[in-house]
Amino acid sequence: MRIREVKRAFSHKLGAQEDDSGDHIYFYLDYKGSSYTVGKLSHSWSGDLNDTQIMLLARKLYLRKREFELFVDCTLTASETVNIWQERRQTSQ
Repeated sequence: MRIREVKRAFSHKLGAQEDDSGDHIYFYLDYKGSSYTVGKLSHSWSGDLNDTQIMLLARKLYLRKREFELFVDCTLTASETVNIWQERRQTSQ
């Protein structure tokens, strides 16, 4: 999985807003009147992501590694991803 594929999935598929003005690249999802951080990438990450990086990104969306891979590969729809995120986020609070 390449970093540009992940950026594209966050921005285009999920509709998250990218903010690369700081030390990291953040992706914010506006949902029901609130803004949530759903992704955080390091500026130093490039090319292929390793398993640790994939797990860090998946954790922000409350997805398992395989679910995150399906999200980036466009097998898991944006609405399915948001439903999983919302359900698991509420369960963990």
